[in-house]
Amino acid sequence: METNTSVCLPLLVMADKQKYPTGFGQHGVALLTVLFILVLLTVLSVYLIEDEYMAIRRVSNLRDYEQMYHMMTGSEQWAVKVLQRDMQGNTNDHLLEAWHNLLPETQINEGRMQAEVVDLQGRFNLNNLRSREDPWYALFQRLLRVLEIDEALADAAIDWIDADFDVSGPRGAEDPDYLSLTPPYRSANQAFGSTGELIWVAGFDDAVINKLEPFIAALPTVDAKININTAPIALLRALSPTILGEPAAEALAQGRGEEGYQDAGEFLGAAELAGQGDQIGPLIDVSSQFFEVRSRAEFGRLRGRLFSLLQKVGSTQQVRVIHRRRGLP
Repeated sequence: METNTSVCLPLLVMADKQKYPTGFGQHGVALLTVLFILVLLTVLSVYLIEDEYMAIRRVSNLRDYEQMYHMMTGSEQWAVKVLQRDMQGNTNDHLLEAWHNLLPETQINEGRMQAEVVDLQGRFNLNNLRSREDPWYALFQRLLRVLEIDEALADAAIDWIDADFDVSGPRGAEDPDYLSLTPPYRSANQAFGSTGELIWVAGFDDAVINKLEPFIAALPTVDAKININTAPIALLRALSPTILGEPAAEALAQGRGEEGYQDAGEFLGAAELAGQGDQIGPLIDVSSQFFEVRSRAEFGRLRGRLFSLLQKVGSTQQVRVIHRRRGLP
């Protein structure tokens, strides 16, 4: 039976047009393009919003940091004013003066601040160490003994700052010892910049430094005498060539009274120090030049600490800031 192709062909064409409407391909491409543009605009909007948010956070952090830093330097300047007033008509420094109770924790708008002043001459100055024949060397050895630390470590401290390359004693160390380490380094051959520098000195580890830190300082001078009005008990014990017992040192501390010792002779006249004036006298004083302001502040999300080294300058009756260093909160 023959098929009429002239009739079937129009029918197939009509069926194909019904299955695939005219213009479908163009509409599909346009829809995909619109979706792509929409996704692109969404991603771009998210990026711009996030970038703006980060910019706001950066500005906010900078504002908080500036405010926090000004709070800490404000504490420093307050300490300067208090110490300047203390210099007027005052011949000694003791722990019942205004500088020792500078600023308790105080709430200020969105932040908090606190500051204390430490008399660094109530401590042993590491930069007094020069040779084994020096009386400061013997004093440092006694302090180490009082704190139950190997007194021979005093040799390593001397070698770290002296200019020669001769090993001072059994626990001394010079460049050959440090160059053999990993990583290698050399001894400083100059004064200590901070007490934390001890970590590089042979024999001094974290445990030793933490035990020693409340009793030592690294002052930008030599022969800084110890203020007997602010020295802790352990250092008072070490002043004596025979090392005082704790009860004797506590009696000396109580002898300060509310006004402190007015002169070294009053201190040396104590029964606990009978016959030791010639050895102790050159090492002590009743006033101080060097103080450290320890400021802590919190503002917004930020917290910080500032350590400021101050010096009383007797010739000008002024207090100057020698340097500042930032610390961990």
